[in-house]
Amino acid sequence: MANCAHCDTFILLGGKTDQTGRYCNERCQQAGNLLAVSQQIPRAELDRQLHEIYSGNCPKCGGPGPVDVHKSHQVWSALIVTSSSSKTALSCKSCASKRQLGAILFCSVFGWWGFPWGIGMTPLQIARNIGELAGGPQPGRPSPLLEKVVRMQAADRFVREPRRPFPKSEPPPLPSSVTASAARPDNDERYMPKAAKG
Repeated sequence: MANCAHCDTFILLGGKTDQTGRYCNERCQQAGNLLAVSQQIPRAELDRQLHEIYSGNCPKCGGPGPVDVHKSHQVWSALIVTSSSSKTALSCKSCASKRQLGAILFCSVFGWWGFPWGIGMTPLQIARNIGELAGGPQPGRPSPLLEKVVRMQAADRFVREPRRPFPKSEPPPLPSSVTASAARPDNDERYMPKAAKG
């Protein structure tokens, strides 16, 4: 019994284990291995890439930054079925606010129709979206979430370019199934830094 080395989920049975730790599934293992590889990349290079993304234009609307990783939370339910999710996206604050307001509207319309979880999860997800709207990444500096995404993307580039020398010793070997998908913000916040889950 242990916690996942990447997302801190409790592992009762199964999981994936390698030299970098024990993981709850292959996706977490890929993300954990990319973070291990990122330790081989000079801090100055990571800082350069972080500043480039943070100070760049929004990938959603093309407008000026700062650009960071923002979260939105949804829930829908029908009778005895309830599904909730937390999504992350790289964007400016304006685009993130529109997405979070859309998620509040989605929850308000589709969240209440299941018993008992829909009734319980809907106000929770709405509150989480309001919290993201009011808070989110601190202005003036990149969030730890963005830094983690940059580290994973930088490591992914090194993995895909094996002829490019690493600045230190060789990185730890990776499972052959490591893919670029683990290096991008997506619909599962378990692959982002530890955060409260609803």
